[in-house]
Amino acid sequence: MSKLNNDTLAGLILLAFSLLLAFYFTPTQVEIHQHIAIVTNSPRFFCYLTAGMLGVLSVILIFLGRRKDAQTAEAQPASWKPLWRGLLSTAIACLYVILANFLGFFVSTALAMTFFLVYFGIRKWTGVLLFLVIVLGFIYLLFVQALKVVMPDGLLF
Repeated sequence: MSKLNNDTLAGLILLAFSLLLAFYFTPTQVEIHQHIAIVTNSPRFFCYLTAGMLGVLSVILIFLGRRKDAQTAEAQPASWKPLWRGLLSTAIACLYVILANFLGFFVSTALAMTFFLVYFGIRKWTGVLLFLVIVLGFIYLLFVQALKVVMPDGLLF
């Protein structure tokens, strides 16, 4: 059996997570409201949509990883940098979840998104601010105004 490259392994893990999300977490954790007549307005719809999109993208990643030339993947020297970047990203994501209850959803999301954008190479502050305004505005209009989702309130917002 050949060694799996990183893309194929990541695709398999994400595919397993998408299946867990679709067949275990969503049915057991997200309640369904009987008074909602349209399926697309159901809270479960967005969970199933996310799981489906993650599953499709995972399958694409698996196929692209399998097509990758094994020799070019082995020719690169091993580095700890991707592991440390992943661990730091996970730690910041955990801190973000904790801070959402103290600072509020929108403030903590803006801080986390700014960190990730700068950490992964975006250096123009106008681009960062434009991205924050568009994404946070979209989240506010869709989830808070249209779907009436209650976001965590904090000390600041």
